[in-house]
Amino acid sequence: MLQALFSLRNIVITQAALWLFCLLQNAYYWKRLPDRVATHFNGAGQADGWMHRDQATLMMIGFQTIMPLIFIGIAYMIYFIPANTINIPHREYWLSGDRREASLGFVARSTAAFSLAISVFFLAMNHLTFQANTSDGRLNPWAFWSLLGCFLGFTALWICGLLIRFRIPK
Repeated sequence: MLQALFSLRNIVITQAALWLFCLLQNAYYWKRLPDRVATHFNGAGQADGWMHRDQATLMMIGFQTIMPLIFIGIAYMIYFIPANTINIPHREYWLSGDRREASLGFVARSTAAFSLAISVFFLAMNHLTFQANTSDGRLNPWAFWSLLGCFLGFTALWICGLLIRFRIPK
């Protein structure tokens, strides 16, 4: 049941929906942004890098497109690349015989699921950036650090999940 819910197909459909939301988000804010957009902020939330509105919007859409696609691409390519290039614990055990298909499926699904985390992170970061540019010019540092902490926490849990899944059974 859970494996069907988190099928590669369902993850890709969800990823496509997030990408469409990304386009709507950028379209909504594009007309509200000033010509000169703050695109980089220091740790205190002060702007220290700017771009033209059009370039900034294209860059944001680019990141929200390319980064998740890299992970989706890896998820699909995992079935075709040589086993010795797949870096999982106890690779020889998990990629041999009848365990190979299930192991590759888990790696593919978890890699694709990570693309969703990247998309949500970029959507939220872009929202904070848009908010800063349409208000007082400051990025909310509490929101930024909380968002970064959540993303890094998810990444740590994702890695732990892979390590636990690929331990040698007793």
